[in-house]
Amino acid sequence: MVGIINQVKIGQAEAIALLVTVMSTKLFLTYPLIIVSHGGSAAWQIVIISGLVTLVFFWLILKYIERFPDRSFPETAEYISGPYFGGLLVMLLLLPWLFELTMTFRRFGEMIVIIALPETSIGLIMLIFFCGAGLAAYLGLSTIARACHLVFPFTLGAALLIVAFSYSNWDTDWLFPIFGNGPWITIKEGVIQSSAFYELSFIYALPLVFYAHQIKKIGYTSIIVTTVILTTMVLAYLLVFPAVVGEEPYLPLYNMARSVYLGRFIQRIEAIFLLFWVISGYLWVSVGVYGLCHILKDWLKLPDHRPLILPALIIIFALAFIPQSLPDAVLTVQEYFYEIGFIAIFGLPPLLLLLAVLLGKGGKNNVEK
Repeated sequence: MVGIINQVKIGQAEAIALLVTVMSTKLFLTYPLIIVSHGGSAAWQIVIISGLVTLVFFWLILKYIERFPDRSFPETAEYISGPYFGGLLVMLLLLPWLFELTMTFRRFGEMIVIIALPETSIGLIMLIFFCGAGLAAYLGLSTIARACHLVFPFTLGAALLIVAFSYSNWDTDWLFPIFGNGPWITIKEGVIQSSAFYELSFIYALPLVFYAHQIKKIGYTSIIVTTVILTTMVLAYLLVFPAVVGEEPYLPLYNMARSVYLGRFIQRIEAIFLLFWVISGYLWVSVGVYGLCHILKDWLKLPDHRPLILPALIIIFALAFIPQSLPDAVLTVQEYFYEIGFIAIFGLPPLLLLLAVLLGKGGKNNVEK
């Protein structure tokens, strides 16, 4: 098959570091703002519920992968449902991926302008991101995974440092009422906001880049670690800012870092935040571009993904300028992607698994063969 020829695989540690890095990078953007705006003082509970829901979805993803261990997602979709409906399913995977990649690309550019380079053109900043992401995607997934494995401990350490130093600003009164806007709203939003883990679709979209016997541990470990990180950061954010205030700033974690003041010699630690935030942004965009081009390569049955990198980046660069401003980009993501994205991202593997069972395709006979 096309996807198996010269397939580069990444190890377990690198795969976990890659997935946790890309799933937790949203902390540096507007994720805390979006969660707090939906859950109020119970926003941290929404993150936990989202993690538990994602674990259930991943169990279904595992069943799907185990049924078709030697096929990429486009190959499986076409094998089960035919070339036309299968192509539609591939599009349902690619469009949310492209949408979030475009909006994240724009938000990173806008926030660098706000934080560090207010006099610099956003087009120039995004062009630098453009070149860096293209180069990383060209070098391949193994290079990106090793970079994530190297950077992740430092990024996590910087985030935990912000949490620890913000301790003097904590106020437990901000965690009440304990159920925020109500238990039902908290549970409902927990299910809907599981789309925040949509990068987990990388596992079933590109299963051949992982060693089959490691996928289960990679997936569960990545979800649990990411849930712990997101919960810790959102909880710390709520302890520093009350829910009414916490849903206002477009750079929640940056504002939390700026609030740190432990005397003359421990202040303005957002400089640490900015360094690792930019590195994490580069890695996130690189993984997204690589995944997008790799899925297109499998769908179009091309031998290599690299010729698709430049056209994909040009399309992403053009689409990123559709929102008029940063608030428009944030509202677009909040109102569309996080509300319905989980249906497209996590609904595809169960749908294909159900069709495979009904049509009698895949399974043990397929694995043995």
